[in-house]
Amino acid sequence: MATAGVDFFRVDRSGATRRLMVLAALLVASGATTIGAHLVSHLGESVAHAIALLGGLIVVSGLILGFGGLAMLVFENVYMLIEEEGLRFHDNGKETSVPWADLEGATLDKEFGFVVFARKEGKPVRWFAGDGAKDVRAKVEEAKRKALHGLLKTDR
Repeated sequence: MATAGVDFFRVDRSGATRRLMVLAALLVASGATTIGAHLVSHLGESVAHAIALLGGLIVVSGLILGFGGLAMLVFENVYMLIEEEGLRFHDNGKETSVPWADLEGATLDKEFGFVVFARKEGKPVRWFAGDGAKDVRAKVEEAKRKALHGLLKTDR
C-alpha cells in the first residue's frame, strides 16, 4: 500500500490555457462576424458564399482549437509527489520512483523550466516545473535532508 505523500507538485498551465482560450474565442467571434457581414452588405452571390464559407471555417477552427485545448488540459496527469521513501514522478500513467538514497541532487535547467534529478543508479529524471522550478528544487533538497535524518513524516 502506498504511503501518503508529504508534498505534491503539479505544473500550473493556466497562463498558456488562458491564451489558447482567448485565441479560440477571437477566432469564433471573428468567424461569426464574417458570416453575418455578408448578410448586411451588397455583394455578389458567389462572393457572399465565399465569405460565408470562410467565416464558417474560421468558426470551426476556433471551436476545434478551444475544445482541443481544454481536452488536453483535462487529460493531462503529470505530477511529482514527495514521500517519506523518496520522490514519485507520475507522467500520464508512467510512474518513476526515486528513493532518497538514489538521489544525488537536483539542478535547474532555467531556460526550459526543468528540474534535473541526478541519480546514483540510472538515468537522470527531467521533470518540467515551469516557473516554479527553483521552488521545487528547494523543496526537494529540504525534504531529502529531513528524510536522511528521519524528520520527514506524514500525518497518518
